[in-house]
Amino acid sequence: MNKFVPISTEYLTPSRTLETLNLVQFEESKSVYLYNYEGTHFRVFESLVDLIRFFELGKETLYSFDLEEDLDEFLEQLPFNAGKRALNLKLNYMYRDGANYKQFGWVIFANPGFLCPRRAAEQFKEKLIYGEYFVPQDWGLARLQKYAYDPEIDHEWHEFENFEWTEEDATDEREISRFLNEIEKGYEV
Repeated sequence: MNKFVPISTEYLTPSRTLETLNLVQFEESKSVYLYNYEGTHFRVFESLVDLIRFFELGKETLYSFDLEEDLDEFLEQLPFNAGKRALNLKLNYMYRDGANYKQFGWVIFANPGFLCPRRAAEQFKEKLIYGEYFVPQDWGLARLQKYAYDPEIDHEWHEFENFEWTEEDATDEREISRFLNEIEKGYEV
């Protein structure tokens, strides 16, 4: 996890600031530039050249956030050697049978649009059964039931846990935005 150390803050106007932060992880460090408009929109630039291109040419950055919490979570996870590669999103879910035995699993989606975990979870929860459950095979995901089906305790529903940033490679061929657009709300009893 990265720690961030503020280096400088420039007030461009009363509602616009430009901050230089030093991200520190063990013995490595990396400078990033943060442009904030009215405290509600944050853009992160990994180089001074990208920042200049934004101001002079209007070239947008990959990293843009509407909430400070999303920005902070991103800065804590930003890899030092990834260059312009977006962090992928890991969907964590589990299966809990009627006897309360649990199996955990995950799938990783490419995230070129840089969707943050909070927004992905909001979109995903809209399609869940009672806001929590889903049938993974209906959405092209793996079932997590480890043992042979026992009709007295087994069912099809799996539980959503969360989304998280990850540097790991995608395990699903779909991008996260495509996955979230393709899935349909599960049936409710």
